[in-house]
Amino acid sequence: MKNQTIAARVYGEDCEGCVGPEQIDVMRFQRAIRAITGKWKIEIVCSLVNGSMRFGELRRSLPGITQHMLTEQLRDLACNGIVIRTAYAEIPPRVEYALSQAGIDLMPTFATLRDWALRYENQLAE
Repeated sequence: MKNQTIAARVYGEDCEGCVGPEQIDVMRFQRAIRAITGKWKIEIVCSLVNGSMRFGELRRSLPGITQHMLTEQLRDLACNGIVIRTAYAEIPPRVEYALSQAGIDLMPTFATLRDWALRYENQLAE
């Protein structure tokens, strides 16, 4: 890891008297982070931005992911309300995955995080 200089924090006038978050807010933040972190979760969410996809389509869009890992991560994302799984009563069975409103609402957060990463990319460890 390269040596880094850390700049002192600078608060704007809009943060006069700012205090840290309450413990309950820290717990909410941790729960939210757990819902979207994990191997492949962000990639899955980003793959679904343009619309629903069938399992096979989704797997092909993520080279290197195993069927087991994709299944596990999709279940977790669905359990957390980020992805919607729709099974159609057809033969052969057809299942589609799409972002829920909660998943769609993550996109501005992802964009802000991307902008932050670009701004501080020289300081971020690999």
